[in-house]
Amino acid sequence: MRLGLAAVVAALLICVPDAASRAQDLSEARKGAVAGDARSQRIYGQMLLKDTGARADPREGIRWLAAAAEQGDALARRDLANAYLNGTGVPKNPREAISWFRKASESGDSISQSTLAGMLADGKLAPKDEKESAKWMRAAADQGDSSAQLALGDYYRKGFGVEKDLLQAYVWASLASRARNPKASDVRREIVQQLSADQRRVGDRLVQAWGAARVAAKAVEASAKPTGTGFFVSASGHILTNEQAVRGCRELRIRRPDQSVGVATLVAQSPEEDLAVLKSDFRADIIASFSTDRAATQGETVVAYGFALSGPLASAGNLVSGRVTALAGLDRDNRFLQTSITLQPGSGGSPLLDMNARVVGVTTASFGAQQANQASGGGSSKSPNLAVKVEAAAAFLAKHGVAFSVTGGAPRTATAAEEVGARAKRFTVRVECLA
Repeated sequence: MRLGLAAVVAALLICVPDAASRAQDLSEARKGAVAGDARSQRIYGQMLLKDTGARADPREGIRWLAAAAEQGDALARRDLANAYLNGTGVPKNPREAISWFRKASESGDSISQSTLAGMLADGKLAPKDEKESAKWMRAAADQGDSSAQLALGDYYRKGFGVEKDLLQAYVWASLASRARNPKASDVRREIVQQLSADQRRVGDRLVQAWGAARVAAKAVEASAKPTGTGFFVSASGHILTNEQAVRGCRELRIRRPDQSVGVATLVAQSPEEDLAVLKSDFRADIIASFSTDRAATQGETVVAYGFALSGPLASAGNLVSGRVTALAGLDRDNRFLQTSITLQPGSGGSPLLDMNARVVGVTTASFGAQQANQASGGGSSKSPNLAVKVEAAAAFLAKHGVAFSVTGGAPRTATAAEEVGARAKRFTVRVECLA
């Protein structure tokens, strides 16, 4: 009996610190979540969803995962997809699961890409679509997912969603084998028997070239500063963005949502207003239109569209809506306004739009944090979610001879945020800085 009591006491001594640590982690995650940090929202949601103790709250966990997912967090999007797929915290809904797997795939999550590809291939939970399945399997394979590489090799081997090509099948099976996929070696040997010696040599060179390209891409990525967002203001390729996004850059690249990449040069910059204008080698079919007929009003609904938290292979932008909370920045600076939209790395330079998809401001992801820190004597680093007012942005462009489109006179109608985002996607780009 004494031995049993001692065992119980020992177990309690072990569990109490774990429980205290768990409670602290939960509290810290909640603080970040409430403050609008997408990663914290995801972690807090996961904790509520997966906790087996008294703190478990699956429905609340789903709510926080959804908040992170709406900000573009790829892992939150994948977690939501799995929740709807398995009925965790929500009723099972395969259609909703596929929708979130697709959004996570667009955000660059390779696991979601290969999962979605498999669903589209077997046609059980989604309409069978061989071409789209091959597209997402290729996206996952390009990121080095060995299972996706092996599957893509099989697609080429059988002509599933792609033209039958044994050389490509050999290349992808070889890449999967190099990544030590246990099934790849046998598949590769079977394909080798169907190729000539010359074809094998060509295939081996392609495998080496793919590996070298991956190494080079990682080196470029390592030398790159965090990306920013910009938007076309002229048909000839002028882009408005944040000054901080382009400061100290050796090279500037522009990436469209379709992943086409162009180069850009710096035309002018204003550190005081955190604005910069670039000239890209792209010509814009659709450009942003500025709203100068009336100033933004306090409480007005606004939308920001940008590339917050996007990975290097992500193509989807992020749409976030909120309200104008104040008509001046810190120290009553009338060049700025404040919104309830929480900004993440990469979102600086996003167009702030009214519900007619007209520009009413330019978001500043970290400029406000620096100002807040200075104003508080170094005691604060929280950004008040600033945006440069459209009047200041228009004056900056005019000062440097950049023509832009103005739309005035029309009333501000209650267009759905999704419609505003769809239009913004056509003129918004990622700005990539190579230091």
